[in-house]
Amino acid sequence: MALTLPDHWLWDHWVADDGEQYHLFFLRASRALHDPDCRHWRAALGHAVSDDARDWRLLPDALVHSDGPAFDDQAIWTGCTVMRPDGGMRVFYTGISRAERGMVQRIGWADSADGITFERRCAEPLEADGRWYEKWNPGYAFDEPWRDPFVFQHEGRWHMLVTARARGVDRLHAGVIGHAVSDDLDHWEVLPPLTDPSRFGQLEVSQSRQVEGQHLLVFSCGDDMQAEPGPGGVWIAEGAGPLGPWDVDAARYLRPEHLYAGQLFRLRDGQWVLTGFNNVIDGEFVGSAPDPLAWTQVERVARMRP
Repeated sequence: MALTLPDHWLWDHWVADDGEQYHLFFLRASRALHDPDCRHWRAALGHAVSDDARDWRLLPDALVHSDGPAFDDQAIWTGCTVMRPDGGMRVFYTGISRAERGMVQRIGWADSADGITFERRCAEPLEADGRWYEKWNPGYAFDEPWRDPFVFQHEGRWHMLVTARARGVDRLHAGVIGHAVSDDLDHWEVLPPLTDPSRFGQLEVSQSRQVEGQHLLVFSCGDDMQAEPGPGGVWIAEGAGPLGPWDVDAARYLRPEHLYAGQLFRLRDGQWVLTGFNNVIDGEFVGSAPDPLAWTQVERVARMRP
């Protein structure tokens, strides 16, 4: 799946399979910004297709920021893609707005009948519920995390996992998996988080996967958001079922350590593979997607606790 764009950085990405082609969705921003830290405020959602999940053909971008005012009129951030029961494809994504200087994150969705052109379909974006999740105000120095939706079906309902922060908890321990449910993909109810505060300040780009008989929570967290900084960017925690509970404090990190926003997906031959973007190598941000790694060959490391 190696994909490098000469004129754009490419980072968080995910794969969907429509039964005929694999679809790669990815965040992208122009290298003309010069500073890769600026990419987040200019991100669009790129799109490519492949027959084998390795050789990709670029398509038009799936989504770019809206004309304002709108919840997504500054940038498009990470999400997921599902096949609609009535046909077609739905992309869930995170939006940030100019009105709040990008400090508040909300979740929207867009549909495609042909797998190429996507039209926004949410009347109101999904927001964090202040009963359980931290909210932002103009006097607060940090953002309001409510991003990276991962949507899947379980026992007849749609479930959404969300990167969120527990209210009233120290920032480096407050990362939780937010939760919402729906019966029709259009109307969502926000529920309490599925995890408790732990040693992670954020659980980004999460997935719930059952691999080789194990229920795994896949998430990412850099050392700048860990209560106990150290190696590891992509993490897995074992759990009892698709909705947990997961032992987040006992999570193991994956190698190679330069990967971030890790994603597990299954090929049509049944093989599970891991992808994630090339983050910082030798002190420089890379911003590309490598070939996927066979899950059986990925090293999982238990970090020693102090």
